[in-house]
Amino acid sequence: MDPLQLLVTNDLLRVLDLVGVFIMGVAAGAIAARLNFDVVGFAIIGITAGLGGGIVRDLILDFGVPAAFSSPWYLTCALAGSALSFLINAEGQWWRRLVTVLDIMAMGLWAATGTAKSLGYGLDALPAVLLGVASAVGGGVLRDVLVGRIPAIFGGGPLYATGSLLTAVLTWLVFALGLPAPTVLIAVAVGALLAGVAAWRRWSLPAHNEWQVTMSAAQLKRLVRRTRTAERERVAAETGAIPVVNLDNDDLAEDLITDDVDETAYVERVFHDGEETGPDGGHPQQGPLGAR
Repeated sequence: MDPLQLLVTNDLLRVLDLVGVFIMGVAAGAIAARLNFDVVGFAIIGITAGLGGGIVRDLILDFGVPAAFSSPWYLTCALAGSALSFLINAEGQWWRRLVTVLDIMAMGLWAATGTAKSLGYGLDALPAVLLGVASAVGGGVLRDVLVGRIPAIFGGGPLYATGSLLTAVLTWLVFALGLPAPTVLIAVAVGALLAGVAAWRRWSLPAHNEWQVTMSAAQLKRLVRRTRTAERERVAAETGAIPVVNLDNDDLAEDLITDDVDETAYVERVFHDGEETGPDGGHPQQGPLGAR
């Protein structure tokens, strides 16, 4: 038995697969409840969230009839999950934790199954891994698009896509190295564990703005003022001299009474003397902050 047969035919894994579909239906139904959807909205969003990733995978692979429609169980579980959210309040703290745990377990299983099926259809490593990730998170992306919000995997949410990617890569390694079929369950567990710990510890990937250094004129002024003050205190401690601030010609005092329009005006005022000129005798080269 190869890993794909294990993932598809094992009764326990099939039950977990169906539970994942049900849980995705519940989570999607909770969103529909907050948006005050009607019954049709609950049903459509539940099916989309629970089965969307697998349907996209099977359509790309030209599988024929998607596995989600091969038996009534998948549709039944997705509809049952959204119906549960329609009938009861699924927003309790413990309920949300249970949904998160089961959702993460299903995510790992879907990533492994999607990758294994893609490899079985002859795809190379990279497209197979990406399709495995799409199988795991595709339903959630389609759900978010349907309700008009930015997909959670694009930032600020649990590391579902990262956990799925780890599972998919490890699943490919199981196939590439010819490891025993049960080894694929380790790949499922490792990816799910990463996503679970990330959800618990509230980890997230760095966003674009976190890599940028931006500073207003006031912030730049405070930074320079703190640096100058610390330097004067250091010199005073080492020499025993008492620093005297002259309000007429001291830059630190001037910072307190001058209201610079922006960082450019501040840099031009502070670096007006010959000590801070560039190689051409003008102002120093400036980056986004006016820094050298």
